[in-house]
Amino acid sequence: MIDNLHKYYDLTKIIPATLLSSLLSFSSVHAEGDAFDAGKVMNAMSSEQRAAYLAGVIEGLAIARYNKDGKQKTGLGCIYDWYYKDKSNLKLIHDAFDKYPTYPPGSIVDVLVKQKCGE
Repeated sequence: MIDNLHKYYDLTKIIPATLLSSLLSFSSVHAEGDAFDAGKVMNAMSSEQRAAYLAGVIEGLAIARYNKDGKQKTGLGCIYDWYYKDKSNLKLIHDAFDKYPTYPPGSIVDVLVKQKCGE
Protein backbone atom coordinates (compact mmCIF):
# COMPACT_ATOMS: atom_id res chain seq x y z
CA MET A 1 0.00 0.00 0.00
CA ILE A 2 2.75 2.48 0.92
CA ASP A 3 4.42 1.72 -2.41
CA ASN A 4 1.31 3.10 -4.12
CA LEU A 5 1.65 6.41 -2.30
CA HIS A 6 3.97 7.76 -4.98
CA LYS A 7 0.87 9.22 -6.63
CA TYR A 8 0.65 11.61 -3.66
CA TYR A 9 4.31 12.59 -3.98
CA ASP A 10 3.59 15.85 -5.76
CA LEU A 11 1.31 16.83 -2.89
CA THR A 12 4.15 16.32 -0.43
CA LYS A 13 6.10 19.06 -2.17
CA ILE A 14 3.21 21.51 -1.99
CA ILE A 15 1.50 20.71 1.30
CA PRO A 16 4.25 21.60 3.82
CA ALA A 17 4.76 25.11 2.43
CA THR A 18 1.04 25.66 1.98
CA LEU A 19 0.30 24.34 5.44
CA LEU A 20 2.89 26.59 7.03
CA SER A 21 1.70 29.70 5.20
CA SER A 22 -1.92 28.82 5.95
CA LEU A 23 -1.27 28.36 9.62
CA LEU A 24 0.73 31.58 9.83
CA SER A 25 -1.94 33.60 8.05
CA PHE A 26 -4.69 31.97 10.12
CA SER A 27 -2.88 32.56 13.41
CA SER A 28 -4.20 36.12 13.67
CA VAL A 29 -7.77 34.82 13.65
CA HIS A 30 -6.98 32.19 16.26
CA ALA A 31 -5.01 34.66 18.38
CA GLU A 32 -8.14 36.72 18.98
CA GLY A 33 -9.05 34.30 21.75
CA ASP A 34 -11.92 32.60 19.98
CA ALA A 35 -12.17 28.84 20.13
CA PHE A 36 -10.75 27.00 17.15
CA ASP A 37 -13.66 25.01 15.84
CA ALA A 38 -15.17 23.71 12.63
CA GLY A 39 -17.01 27.00 12.13
CA LYS A 40 -13.67 28.83 12.03
CA VAL A 41 -12.34 26.41 9.44
CA MET A 42 -15.37 27.01 7.22
CA ASN A 43 -15.79 30.76 7.78
CA ALA A 44 -12.37 32.23 8.56
CA MET A 45 -10.12 30.17 6.28
CA SER A 46 -9.82 30.53 2.53
CA SER A 47 -10.34 27.40 0.46
CA GLU A 48 -6.55 27.09 0.12
CA GLN A 49 -6.06 27.34 3.88
CA ARG A 50 -8.85 24.84 4.47
CA ALA A 51 -7.27 22.38 2.01
CA ALA A 52 -3.88 22.68 3.69
CA TYR A 53 -5.41 22.32 7.15
CA LEU A 54 -7.35 19.20 6.13
CA ALA A 55 -4.28 17.67 4.50
CA GLY A 56 -2.47 18.12 7.81
CA VAL A 57 -5.30 16.50 9.74
CA ILE A 58 -5.36 13.55 7.33
CA GLU A 59 -1.60 13.16 7.56
CA GLY A 60 -1.75 13.20 11.37
CA LEU A 61 -4.56 10.65 11.46
CA ALA A 62 -2.79 8.39 8.94
CA ILE A 63 0.53 8.43 10.80
CA ALA A 64 -1.17 7.89 14.16
CA ARG A 65 -3.04 4.92 12.68
CA TYR A 66 0.18 3.52 11.15
CA ASN A 67 1.91 3.67 14.53
CA LYS A 68 -1.13 2.29 16.38
CA ASP A 69 -1.30 -0.64 13.94
CA GLY A 70 2.32 -1.58 14.62
CA LYS A 71 3.57 -0.09 11.36
CA GLN A 72 1.05 -2.05 9.31
CA LYS A 73 0.10 -0.06 6.21
CA THR A 74 -3.53 -1.07 5.68
CA GLY A 75 -5.14 1.53 7.95
CA LEU A 76 -2.84 4.30 6.75
CA GLY A 77 -3.66 3.44 3.13
CA CYS A 78 -7.38 3.39 3.86
CA ILE A 79 -7.20 6.90 5.34
CA TYR A 80 -5.19 8.25 2.39
CA ASP A 81 -7.53 6.62 -0.11
CA TRP A 82 -10.61 7.86 1.76
CA TYR A 83 -9.45 11.46 1.53
CA TYR A 84 -7.42 11.66 -1.67
CA LYS A 85 -9.23 9.18 -3.94
CA ASP A 86 -12.89 9.68 -3.05
CA LYS A 87 -13.52 13.34 -3.86
CA SER A 88 -17.03 13.16 -2.38
CA ASN A 89 -15.51 13.01 1.09
CA LEU A 90 -14.45 16.65 0.93
CA LYS A 91 -18.13 17.62 0.68
CA LEU A 92 -18.88 15.16 3.49
CA ILE A 93 -16.29 16.92 5.68
CA HIS A 94 -17.57 20.39 4.80
CA ASP A 95 -21.16 19.34 5.47
CA ALA A 96 -20.15 17.91 8.85
CA PHE A 97 -18.26 21.11 9.72
CA ASP A 98 -21.36 23.14 8.82
CA LYS A 99 -23.59 20.83 10.87
CA TYR A 100 -21.30 20.88 13.94
CA PRO A 101 -19.63 24.32 13.83
CA THR A 102 -18.68 24.35 17.52
CA TYR A 103 -16.91 20.97 17.49
CA PRO A 104 -13.14 20.54 17.06
CA PRO A 105 -12.52 20.03 13.34
CA GLY A 106 -9.90 17.31 13.79
CA SER A 107 -12.32 15.30 15.90
CA ILE A 108 -15.01 15.55 13.23
CA VAL A 109 -12.63 14.27 10.55
CA ASP A 110 -11.46 11.52 12.90
CA VAL A 111 -15.05 10.27 13.36
CA LEU A 112 -15.66 10.32 9.60
CA VAL A 113 -12.43 8.43 8.89
CA LYS A 114 -13.21 5.80 11.54
CA GLN A 115 -16.62 5.19 9.93
CA LYS A 116 -14.80 4.04 6.78
CA CYS A 117 -11.46 2.74 8.04
CA GLY A 118 -12.25 1.51 11.53
CA GLU A 119 -10.29 2.15 14.70
